[in-house]
Amino acid sequence: MDLPGLITVKPHQADLIDELASMMGESFLEELWTDALLSCIDGPNAPERKREISCALMRADFTLGSPFQCCYTTEDHAACAGAYLKSDLGGRVWDDIENEAMLSVVDNLLTLNETMRLREQMERMAPITVFDWEESEAQAMGAPDFIHFYALGVDCTRRGSGAFRRLMTPFFAYADERGIPCFLETYSEPLESLYAHFGFQTIHEYRAPEFSIVERCMVRLPQ
Repeated sequence: MDLPGLITVKPHQADLIDELASMMGESFLEELWTDALLSCIDGPNAPERKREISCALMRADFTLGSPFQCCYTTEDHAACAGAYLKSDLGGRVWDDIENEAMLSVVDNLLTLNETMRLREQMERMAPITVFDWEESEAQAMGAPDFIHFYALGVDCTRRGSGAFRRLMTPFFAYADERGIPCFLETYSEPLESLYAHFGFQTIHEYRAPEFSIVERCMVRLPQ
C-alpha cells in the first residue's frame, strides 16, 4: 500500500527495522499477550531478557513481512503499524509468516531452556492465540480484500502527541476508498475502547482457562 504521510518499510532498510523493532518491542512489554507469553522467562536478568526477546520478535516480523509491505511508520517514526493488505501477501497467510518469525528467534536467540518454556507457554495460550480468524471472517463477509493490523504502537515518549491518529488515518482512507474492512486483535479493555473510538467493533472473544486475559477480535467496516 502506498499511504500518504506514512513510510512503507522496505526489506533493505535494516537500520529502520531495528529502530522500529526496538520501539515496538519495548512498547509490547506492556501488551497483555506478550506479558503472559514472557512470564515464563525468569532469573536475575529476566527484565532485560524479556525486552530482548520482545524486540527480536518484532524485528523478525518486520524483516519477514517487509517484502510483502507489512510494516509502516509515521514520517517522524513516532508510531508504527505492523499491517498488511491481504492481496499483497501473494496467496500466503500472515499466521504462517509469524510462525516463521518465531522460529527464526528460536534459532538465533533463545536458549534450549527458553525454547522449551516458551513452547509450553504457547501451547497453554493457544485458545487466546487465534491470529488467522480474519481470513474466514473476510470470506464470510464476501470482502474482496482486507487490512489486518497485527501490531500497533506509539513511542512511549510521544504518547498523547496525536501520533496514533496520524498513523491510522491513511489506512482508514485507503480502506474506505476501496470498500474493504480492517481487522485487529487486542487484549486490553482500554485499547478496545480506543479502537472503538476509531470505528472498530468487537465481533469475537476468545478465552483460556489458565489466563485472565481475553482476546478481542475487532473489525472496522468501510465508511
